[in-house]
Amino acid sequence: MTDMIAYTRKKFIRLLRLDFIRFSIVGGTGFVINFVILTLLHKSLGISVFVAQFIGAEIALFSNFMLHNNWTYKNKKVKKSLMSLIIQFHATTWPAIFGSTFMVASGVKYFHLSNLSALAVSSIVALGWNFGWSKYVIWRSVTEDQIEEIAS
Repeated sequence: MTDMIAYTRKKFIRLLRLDFIRFSIVGGTGFVINFVILTLLHKSLGISVFVAQFIGAEIALFSNFMLHNNWTYKNKKVKKSLMSLIIQFHATTWPAIFGSTFMVASGVKYFHLSNLSALAVSSIVALGWNFGWSKYVIWRSVTEDQIEEIAS
């Protein structure tokens, strides 16, 4: 029995790491997209950091959703429509978007951080929140028994 528990734990941790690695890669691409848009809008067009960060974060959010749906969690047995997934992803990510927007704007204005540094800090803070919601709520796998229960 102990061997089975250890084996299951090892497999679970391995799976978690794989999903987390994919999640982090997608997050990294979102970070780059967000940073480029934030920088272009703020430095080149003179838009406030707050507005530039908000726009950059929203565009990165949509990119992250597409990558998560088509790569990170593509093998999950999820019985939800694409629209339902998009709405759930947006709803659970918005607190991180607002938090990130305020952290970046505050970091730049009050702590004199660069856009990159402020965005990095806010991204690290949001990482756990976003991963938890994505893996355990939005793209949570449904077992065959659960599918039958839902269908009846």
